[in-house]
Amino acid sequence: MELSSKLVKSVAYDPSTGVLDIEIRLKGHRRYFNVPPVVYENLITASSPGWYYTRHIRDAYPRSAEGADGRLGAFKAILGRRDQLS
Repeated sequence: MELSSKLVKSVAYDPSTGVLDIEIRLKGHRRYFNVPPVVYENLITASSPGWYYTRHIRDAYPRSAEGADGRLGAFKAILGRRDQLS
């Protein structure tokens, strides 16, 4: 779901697993776990979804180390190869 926010571009939520995927503008995807449905509802209905995300989600729920798109994992792999070449 697209949001009209300067920070949060879009969100997707699976109520059966409590997984919340958030696309942050200019920073990529984040995947959060054990998020209650009410938090998702509050996020998508907030007058400022970016503020709500920062205040109530960003540091409150477990997050995958790689995010939803795995970019961090690829970055770590590149760094690992660089260290092997030194």
